[in-house]
Amino acid sequence: MWSVITLIVILLVGAIAYTIYGQRHHLAPSKGKKINLAERPNSALLIVDVQEDFTSSDGKHAYPADMVDKLITAINKLVEAANANGTPVISIRQTFRGWYINFLVKLLNEGRGSPKSKGLDLDERINGDIDHDIVKARADGFSEPELDRVLDRQKVGKLIIVGLDGDFCVKATMQAALNRGYDVSFSDATTLALNPKKWERTKALLTARGASDNTNQDTQVVKTDTTDADPSGARTPDSTPDTGNQNTTVPDTGDQDTSAQNKKDKDEGRKMA
Repeated sequence: MWSVITLIVILLVGAIAYTIYGQRHHLAPSKGKKINLAERPNSALLIVDVQEDFTSSDGKHAYPADMVDKLITAINKLVEAANANGTPVISIRQTFRGWYINFLVKLLNEGRGSPKSKGLDLDERINGDIDHDIVKARADGFSEPELDRVLDRQKVGKLIIVGLDGDFCVKATMQAALNRGYDVSFSDATTLALNPKKWERTKALLTARGASDNTNQDTQVVKTDTTDADPSGARTPDSTPDTGNQNTTVPDTGDQDTSAQNKKDKDEGRKMA
């Protein structure tokens, strides 16, 4: 009898320990190779986890519908400006991998983000062209090497990161970008966080590491030496978009990627993983 109880206790403790480890691993930002900003004059807009699964107004963990509407309106302004100026727009979507984490997702979060979910696509209210679509299994978008490759190919050094949740996947992606030396900016208007107080602490952490909070700014001017501009013809940006509530402009970075791969990514940008 005691041996059975002991075995059950050991299994429970093991499951709890594995769950804690898995959560920390999932949320931990990756390190990556440091970039040279002088060789990366271009900008990109990263849209993190703005998927039907997470923007739906149904379920116990749903965001308020009015908050989601405001988020999408703000992001659409940036997408429109980015499309007009040739700035790449990159969608990063969550699809959990592994039987255990998907068991927990189904148990605790109604299966949102699981491979069999019907809500993995980018929210259909996001307008404009998506140049690249990257599917990740962890919170950090850089955990998928494809993101590093896309940004390197297009000589991107400045990232405007938007999406949800500010305290989890957006935070992890921004931390990973800062680990690599990117110039990172964000704002309240284009970030959704379920816990406002925690989001304030997250913002303080990110700005302390060098990220720019553009919530109360009209524009952020970036001065870059054009001497070492991309020989392919991409122009050096002279401004970055306001990611707050004001009128916004995204830097004109020229035709940063005209490869066949980019065209393929555009065509497949909204397809489900």
